[in-house]
Amino acid sequence: MAGFRCSVLPHCCAVSSADPIKPHQGWLARPLEAPVFAALAGHGEAFRTIGSSFGCESTESPRVRVLVADDDPIQRDLLQTALSGWGCEVVCVDNGMRAWELLQGESQFSVLITDWVMPELDGVALCRKLRKEPRDSYLPIILITSREGSEDMVEALDSGADAFLKKPFDPGQLLAQIHVAERILKLAERVAEQLRELRVANERLESGLAAAATVQSSLLPEISPKIHGVDFEWSYEACESLGGDMFNIFRLDERRVGMYVLDVSGHGPSAALQSVTLSHVLTPFDQQGGILKRINASSGHYEVTNPAEVARRLNREFPLIERSGQFFTFLYGILDVETRVVRYVKAGHPGPIVVSCDGVRCLEKGGGIPIGILSDAEYEEEQVELSPGDSLVFYTDGVLETLSAQREAFGLDRMIRSIAESGGGISERLRALRLNLAAFGRGEPRRDDVTFVGLQVH
Repeated sequence: MAGFRCSVLPHCCAVSSADPIKPHQGWLARPLEAPVFAALAGHGEAFRTIGSSFGCESTESPRVRVLVADDDPIQRDLLQTALSGWGCEVVCVDNGMRAWELLQGESQFSVLITDWVMPELDGVALCRKLRKEPRDSYLPIILITSREGSEDMVEALDSGADAFLKKPFDPGQLLAQIHVAERILKLAERVAEQLRELRVANERLESGLAAAATVQSSLLPEISPKIHGVDFEWSYEACESLGGDMFNIFRLDERRVGMYVLDVSGHGPSAALQSVTLSHVLTPFDQQGGILKRINASSGHYEVTNPAEVARRLNREFPLIERSGQFFTFLYGILDVETRVVRYVKAGHPGPIVVSCDGVRCLEKGGGIPIGILSDAEYEEEQVELSPGDSLVFYTDGVLETLSAQREAFGLDRMIRSIAESGGGISERLRALRLNLAAFGRGEPRRDDVTFVGLQVH
């Protein structure tokens, strides 16, 4: 009668029915039981019968590729016969190191069945090495051993084995563990497919966000307005690809310049969408009945709306808290270039910082109510007169809330000190502030958008 053979690799043994089957040194640790002899003598018929009783005829079973690592040739042939009878494709090796090398070379094995005690690399060490290595797909591991202690089972499972079977193995238990492995693999495949779908969806989302960020960036000023006697500088950094901060600088008429910063509550797409909407509203160009400028009915000429009225109109037209739960803070100022007087309004926003020959001070006198919270909120106009060489800085609270690695906030005092100590014109002072912020928050993710805008009069 022809023998059966683990012939995939050269280290596997061949056994025929004519060979004397007796346990001896280096073979099974205990006498072979009757079902095991029957499996060998019948070339796997007993295993196929057991598989059939579990509903696993080889013609119907899914193809599972199994790697067997065992230095005992009888044990390898038993496993080869059983697994082949259940429709598995089997590859056998005689030590753990050879199994490790094969698994490093390819990741197409569905299951690893390994002995514990083997030369070069034992089964537990093999499990640990495999679990430390990243793999494209999960590899179920069944460890078969003659050890019986509960502490042995704990050690095996702790090393990364998924199942622990005792020698001589029970075919029914082995088949059940193969079924468990198949379920694990099917679940892993479903998870992998879902991850692929999520990755594609995320790539589309990121592409859309990048496009939206480009649109949002296009709304920010690219170059400073050319206004005699005034210099401008600004910095903007979103904490995400899309931010809720917005700012702009623009000429209102021959002698007046407008400047604002706003901060929509929240982060990401919803805040960015609202900030983009507001940027379209807060423009002085070609407006009919706009917010910043309006036509005088009697003269037919444009008139510049005062800052407090701008805040009131925004509050009436954007009752955001009712619609979306959002609101925004707002700081808007108008500089008269000839008088160097800045009239401004605060709506829940930090007050401006003035840099003069007398030092640096914050005009923090009442912040007002953010836009979109109270429909009948009132806003008051304030003003500051600048002298030649003075600067004015608007900023969002993301500057103050920048955190260090020690979770300390940058804060207003540090901001004022950074501006005061840098010296130079507005460009040099804000450049120093930007560098100090970056150094202070190095390694920490941004918690909020960071924006500051400044002007200096001459």
